[in-house]
Amino acid sequence: MPSRPHTTVVIPAYNEEEGIRVVLEKVCAVVDGGYEVIVVDDGSTDRTAEVASRFPCRVIRHPTNRGKGEALKTGIAHAQGENIIWIDADDTYPAERIPDIASALRNGVDLVYASRRSGEGHIPLFNRLGNALFRFLIRGIYRFTPHDPCTGLCGVKKVHLEAMALEARRFAIESEIAMKAGRMRLRMLDLPIVYRSRIGQAKLKGVFAGAEIMTMVFRNLFWSPRVNGTAHQADHCPKVP
Repeated sequence: MPSRPHTTVVIPAYNEEEGIRVVLEKVCAVVDGGYEVIVVDDGSTDRTAEVASRFPCRVIRHPTNRGKGEALKTGIAHAQGENIIWIDADDTYPAERIPDIASALRNGVDLVYASRRSGEGHIPLFNRLGNALFRFLIRGIYRFTPHDPCTGLCGVKKVHLEAMALEARRFAIESEIAMKAGRMRLRMLDLPIVYRSRIGQAKLKGVFAGAEIMTMVFRNLFWSPRVNGTAHQADHCPKVP
């Protein structure tokens, strides 16, 4: 029997028939038998699921569009790997860094952020300003210091994601994970990457996403992790250089 994968790559996708092929080609080129790849088609009305089904991955379909957060949670629920990495389906993030993220997670790091330190010109100005504001808030309120907490390429140990009891339905999912990771004092690594222009049409609505994220910030002010009725917290460790 095949062994259980150590890492699951989750790709949430909504109407990404143009980008999903490129992303899956790149992902499949860098993963081996120790990985599984799951595409969650979030109610697409185009050929996203059809294109994804041509690759060696599991395709899970939502009958209607439920939001990126719901798609990511579906992928997490079906993942067999003890480590979860997710990547956007629009080819803005470098899939070739997936093995680096997986290696860090297998060697003592709890959470890896692929931080957009180059190529920020491809991010709309409103989104850059919102990301900077959220970074300021999460550092001030949650004492957590990732450079890019809203990145679309990230890796976390599954046990921590399960302890977070994630609630966000749409684009606040990464923000919720960052806030709760701060409360859990997870061991964090910032991995610099180059961000690229997307394939296809953008789905993020800056104003609405910003409002959702701000709501999530204050909703989780007093959140504490619970596992089987007891507090769940990783051993404290400063950010990995």
